[in-house]
Parts: sequence; structure tokens; C-alpha cells
Amino acid sequence: MGSSSSLKEIIGDLNRDSFVPLLSKLIGESKFLQNNPPELIPEENRVAKHVLDVLLPYSTTSNGGPLIINHVTYIQGRGNLIVEYPGTVPGKIVSFVGMHMDVVTANPQDWDFDPFSLTVDGDKLQGRGTTDCLGHVALVTELMRRLGETKPALRSSVVAVFIANEENSSIAGIGVDMLVKDGLLDKLKKGPLFWIDTADKQPCIGTGGMVSWNLHATGKLFHSGLAHKVPF
Repeated sequence: MGSSSSLKEIIGDLNRDSFVPLLSKLIGESKFLQNNPPELIPEENRVAKHVLDVLLPYSTTSNGGPLIINHVTYIQGRGNLIVEYPGTVPGKIVSFVGMHMDVVTANPQDWDFDPFSLTVDGDKLQGRGTTDCLGHVALVTELMRRLGETKPALRSSVVAVFIANEENSSIAGIGVDMLVKDGLLDKLKKGPLFWIDTADKQPCIGTGGMVSWNLHATGKLFHSGLAHKVPF
């Protein structure tokens, strides 16, 4: 694209009429997404199904759409999703990683409203997972949907990685650890990576990020305290 402003004009603003219903479906699954083993084992594929319902119509497997979708599962019912919108320049990439499909526990007796359903009060959205992290799942799903719909000519590929098992590490071999081990995220090292998650109640679109870089130094190896003895 020629500029970020022209890209924004093509993609447009966040569509409340599609975002809120999607978030409502995700929050509606949150009772089954609580991650506190051995008592509570999340079923992340409940979320993945809703994300796929939105994105599959724009996938390479449906009417020649642009989105490349990979549903990676290591334990039944607990999958991860890797969604890619291909760019025009090989090797150029930007990625959004960490939108996790599990949540921490919620005791309904401690809440003033049902934590396992979305409550909408004007612009105020409430429910287990609205900020950590089902709201981010819905947000990035909407971004990838719009890319699939509008098909802008981007130089960089855009990759979204929705992960399982972020809220608890007592059981390994399920989520991003396995995606890394299997090399499924290696290509993300070629460009900026934004970790999309939050750990508080304030508005947040990303609590961390990473840009891969290398430092090459040339010169003479010597003791810094004896600079006058550097062999030139």
C-alpha cells in the first residue's frame, strides 16, 4: 500500500455490529475455558470454532480467499490457530501473537453479574475474558476478517497466532511452546512481533513485543583496563 492512511480507509474502523456479537459468543464459552487443572481443563476449540466460522469464508479453502489457516492441535479439543494474510514481498512479515483462548477462573458468587455471559452497557463490556484475552481474540479476528474481505496489496504478510493454554503452565505441550518447538513460528523472526495480551483492567492492545535484531562488532580483543596496549 502507498500509505497507512490509505490502508485504514480500505480496512475501515472496528465494526461494532460484528465485534460485539462475536465477543458475546466467546464470553458465552468462558465457563468451559477456565484453566486451573486438574479440576478445570479448558476446551480452547470452543473459541477456535467461532473464529473459524468468521474466517473460513475468506480462506484459501473457500472460494479462493486469501487467508491461509492452520488449526494446530496437540491435545484433543485444545487447538491453536495460525492465520496468515500473504504479502507481496517474500520475507517481509508482521505478526500478532498471544491472543489466548483460555481464561482464569471465575466464581459467579463473587461477581455482581454473570461472568460467563457478555453484559453490554453502552460502551462498557463485561464478562470473564473481555480483557484477558477473549476481547483480543475477537479484535484480531475482526482485523483478519477485514483483510480477507478487502484484500489490500500489502508488502508484508500479516500473521495472527491464537494460542491455547496461556493461563497455566502445569500442563505443557499444548500451546505456543509446541508451536515454537515444531518451527511453526520461525518465519515470524523476520519481522516485528507484537504479543497481544493484557494483565489488568485498563485498556490495552499489547503488553509486550519483540523485534529480532543482530549486533556485529569488529575490532581488537583486549582488556579494557589496558587500552594503551591495544595491538594496532
